[in-house]
Amino acid sequence: MPLRSCLLLVALLGPLPALAEQLRTALPDGYRVLSSSATESFEPALVEALAKALGRRAAFVAALDEAELQLGAGETGALYYRAVPAALTATEGGPGAWSDLRSQSFCVAAGSPYARLVAERFAALPREYPSAAHALIGLKLGECQAVVDDQALLADLATLPEWRRYKRLLPALPEAEQARRITAEDASLQARVEALMARWREEGRLAELTRQWIDEVAFQAYVLADTLDCH
Repeated sequence: MPLRSCLLLVALLGPLPALAEQLRTALPDGYRVLSSSATESFEPALVEALAKALGRRAAFVAALDEAELQLGAGETGALYYRAVPAALTATEGGPGAWSDLRSQSFCVAAGSPYARLVAERFAALPREYPSAAHALIGLKLGECQAVVDDQALLADLATLPEWRRYKRLLPALPEAEQARRITAEDASLQARVEALMARWREEGRLAELTRQWIDEVAFQAYVLADTLDCH
């Protein structure tokens, strides 16, 4: 196709995604909010949506000095999620209080900040798994007395029929809440991100993304459980 025709096509269709400027983003190490697998999570999906809204394409980098945006726990930046730990246990015979976990094992996703918190506060024994979904299956297999993860996820799972034998929720620990934020070095970019997060919160877009990944974790756990039942 002649160059002139190519330029006309771009003018009509807009910039091609492959040519869009990268939005270099650093994700928090290890633990991911609402992670459903070792490679997928809520936060990369959020960044993809954010990049699209900014007319750019998401690019994930490991080095902080190469990143324009950084996601993780913090006191400043655009708030995108509040993570609060809770625990899910067996409906009958499971621990009735956090103190009942003393010297007992609990399932938790690898890298979760809740592992150390619960171990130190309640003298419980963390057992780590590759993802939240795997940790949930650990509970069903009897490998632990409770699974510790985000309250929103566990409260939702407790309402599903397939979790009727594991729907007792230990109270959330609001004092251990983590505010998850997006920060940018560039003030102009920070202002645009904050405006988007505020609008998405008001319009329900953030809640929609959260819902999507809670459903994804539940689905992954369902598939894992179904696989186990077939063997």
